[in-house]
Amino acid sequence: MLKDDGPTVRNPTIRYPMLMAHGSWLMAHGLGLTAPKLYPPVMPRQMSPLVATVTLAAVAVMWGAIPLFVRTDVPAAGLVGVRVTFGAITLLVGAAVVGRLRFPTVHRRRVALCGVLLTIHWVTFFAAIKLTTVAIALAIMYLGPIAAAILSGPILGERVSGTLWIALAVAATGTLFVVQPWGFGEGELSPIGIGMAALSGASLAAIMIVAKPAASVLGGLILSIGELTIASILLAPATVGAIAEHSDQMVNFLILGVVFTGLANLVYWEVYRVLPVASVSTIMYIEPASAVMWALAFLDEAPTPLTWLGVALVIVGGFMSSTVGGAREEYVVPANL
Repeated sequence: MLKDDGPTVRNPTIRYPMLMAHGSWLMAHGLGLTAPKLYPPVMPRQMSPLVATVTLAAVAVMWGAIPLFVRTDVPAAGLVGVRVTFGAITLLVGAAVVGRLRFPTVHRRRVALCGVLLTIHWVTFFAAIKLTTVAIALAIMYLGPIAAAILSGPILGERVSGTLWIALAVAATGTLFVVQPWGFGEGELSPIGIGMAALSGASLAAIMIVAKPAASVLGGLILSIGELTIASILLAPATVGAIAEHSDQMVNFLILGVVFTGLANLVYWEVYRVLPVASVSTIMYIEPASAVMWALAFLDEAPTPLTWLGVALVIVGGFMSSTVGGAREEYVVPANL
């Protein structure tokens, strides 16, 4: 639980988060001081829940192809390093070109913490894939969104409807049918790999909780630049090593960083401003389902009937979540945290 003695932002509807933060800062520091500038998001602020759901589903389908790029001899830290570095460079250059490159004036600690958590999440996930299988890593890691949905109530004050809980259960069940983690061989059940996947899921849940207030106030561009820059600094040595030793993978590195990280993270955090955590958790179960479809298309892995049933359940869960209204939670967070 993050604590701070600074001014707080009460955000009943999350429709005007930056205005609320601005007013809170003025009340706390007096009208004689200049209030920090809070810049508008890149995407429309009034995105409907349906549009947000479809957009997030597209990002999930895109991220489902990531395992195709990580089954190489590049170390996990190197893969994550090139991913966050090229992603950060893409957004930094883009923001500078359009005149939106700004240092965050609020939630700086949250942005920095998100960068640390993101580093842990991706390094442990890629390591889990290498030590076990994609199916086992996904099945364990995706316990994280369930934990985030449960914690969003007591920590963020989000009110999750019964329909959304059912949708989450349906999508999670479908994911188990898709990845079928029980069908592993003895050599695939690595205790270290399972531990890495569990740590990846825990850090994912933490990111989803910590980033929610920051995304609502700062917008996807500033949050994405901040967390990816922090992560790229932490992994700079691994990034240099990966580029130097695996220059033949540069095309994959660029695709993984520019498209799957920079642009996709920007869209993800913008959508995250609109939907409650439980809805995001449900929709993101499309990612492991789509991973199986990508494997079918590029690796000639034929899905079983149970896999197709799982895909159908994930789609049903995602559709159910789209029928639930957007975020109308009430929470109190420090404005300068």
